[in-house]
Amino acid sequence: FALAEEGDAVLIPAPYYAAFESDMRTIAKCVAVPIMQSDPIAGPSIGELNAATNKARRQGLNPKIILLTNPNNPLGTVYEPGVVKRTIRWARSRGMHTMVDEIYALSVRDQESSQFESVLCTMDNDLGNDVHFLWALSKDFASSGFRVGVLYTQNEALLRTLQNLNIFSGVSHPMQLIVAEILTDNEFVDTFLDRSREQLVEAYKICTRKLDEMLVPYIVPEAGMFVYADFSKMLPSQTPEGEARFAALVQDVARVVMTPGQSMRDPRPGWFRICMAYISHEVLEIALERISRLALKIKAIGWDH
Repeated sequence: FALAEEGDAVLIPAPYYAAFESDMRTIAKCVAVPIMQSDPIAGPSIGELNAATNKARRQGLNPKIILLTNPNNPLGTVYEPGVVKRTIRWARSRGMHTMVDEIYALSVRDQESSQFESVLCTMDNDLGNDVHFLWALSKDFASSGFRVGVLYTQNEALLRTLQNLNIFSGVSHPMQLIVAEILTDNEFVDTFLDRSREQLVEAYKICTRKLDEMLVPYIVPEAGMFVYADFSKMLPSQTPEGEARFAALVQDVARVVMTPGQSMRDPRPGWFRICMAYISHEVLEIALERISRLALKIKAIGWDH
């Protein structure tokens, strides 16, 4: 809203968080343009960035912003610092802004072995006017109800603009006091995050153990609350329609909701995001068992019965 005009394009590596499109469109009237990637885990190449830019321009759009989510949603993977820096250099060469959403930064399960590095470190806290950092308590602290987020930028004009706009989305004084109490209690923060990561590890083990039993491939995540799994072998056809039909069957028969890759602009039919940490471990096991039994029925009788 403060960085782009109505109709400008925001380039986002696909697959991406499905709600980004409505987030861009609702107030700012911007258009999300997926960056199609041959290897989503590695991140966008220069050629893929150029291709997305050219596609946006052919649609009459002005590419203004590139949005990176690191750690990634829905993949749960982490970009190498070199990929982030390369993307920023590319955006700068075209006069574009780079937004880096690190909302899962503290949910990297193995802090010692992960290659995750905040853009603030990657850029030595020298962001210039065109790199902006986003974070919130909603994921890492399981506090989406707090409605507290952070935009860190060194763009003075953007800060002045947000000062005027903030009257419509300011954080109340009582909530500010609560958040200050939480974040200044180092012992609580460390204990809470350690426990959270332990819970994420356990949920991951439950989820992947059942996926392995079903012979369903998946992307091994480093962070976040998801597993991105490939159910393509269970589809009635390798098409978006086949994916939608399978998603409806899982929802109507197994009573389980997974996010279809189609809604996240994944061109490969059959990929689904499993939110493994939204529910208790017991409920997660029940949900996965239901999917497993449904998969066995599909293999046994097919889609024509």
